Amino acid sequence: MNSSHVTDARLAAGSAASTPIAGSAARRLPPLNMLRAFEAAGRLLSVTHAARELSVTQSAVSHQIKALEEWLGVALVGRDGRRLALTTPGAALLPGITSALDLMAQSTAGIERLTRRNTLVVNATATLASQWLIPRLAGFCAQIPGLDVQLVTTVGFMDFEPAQYDVSIRCFADADLAALPERSGWRDVSLGAFIPDALTPVCSPALLADGRAVASPEGLARFTLLHSRSTPLVWQQWLGEAGAPGLQPAGDLVFDHAHLSVQAAIQGLGVALGNPRFLGDALASGLLVMPFADVLSGEKKYYWLRPARAAQDPASVAFCDWLSAA
Repeated sequence: MNSSHVTDARLAAGSAASTPIAGSAARRLPPLNMLRAFEAAGRLLSVTHAARELSVTQSAVSHQIKALEEWLGVALVGRDGRRLALTTPGAALLPGITSALDLMAQSTAGIERLTRRNTLVVNATATLASQWLIPRLAGFCAQIPGLDVQLVTTVGFMDFEPAQYDVSIRCFADADLAALPERSGWRDVSLGAFIPDALTPVCSPALLADGRAVASPEGLARFTLLHSRSTPLVWQQWLGEAGAPGLQPAGDLVFDHAHLSVQAAIQGLGVALGNPRFLGDALASGLLVMPFADVLSGEKKYYWLRPARAAQDPASVAFCDWLSAA
């Protein structure tokens, strides 16, 4: 039996209706798996996305929603064309279920925190972790002897639960910040900016040798540009701000993450975009040069995010203070 079938079997096992004991004060509640499936589908307005979030199949999510509708005796979801839509009862039910699940997640995370060794769990993107955080992490650890730091790298921008980690680090524009309070699980998250995400072209000095130096951004048309799937529009933004919109390079190479495109630039494969604050060692040692060091683009900043459950945790507070002082 593969893992998805195992998960589906467990999900289905909770579908039988709960019956209160006669004469007791037991709560009359539908099974948790029904509520989780409905909440995820209703919040995301998609059975497909809910199945992905819960690590089950779409049919399992649909089965649980149907079972909840039968348990309540009312239709909760319908269809608006190809899109999932909530009925009036479904829309009334969803906020309370979301709040209850958020509270349960925070409570269980707090117990996990109390029962484990003195550990700080930090979530960050792979590029920030490899280029900036890891080279500096020993300095923070030296401030708090005996603290274990677990660094988790993920590609999710906002589609994760901050309460799962003691501190998370993400890069946001002002428009992103305005949308955060509307997201489930983000309502009580505190945050603080610590470094700008300012980008400029970087490449190996060998690439510009033998008279191949570029005098203006338009000169980049003679080179291969190195891209990342995690930040697919940054070259378009930089070229537009540098006065060379629509530039057609000699070639394009695409990597999964920005730090891989920078590594490719060190190897002489082309020109990447990098944050000079991340690349101090490579620039100081001559592995990389910046043809246009004064042309920086980027309206975003890196922020630390701390869930409400970690607001009074000394290690979490110390880590955020350390980031703010960077």
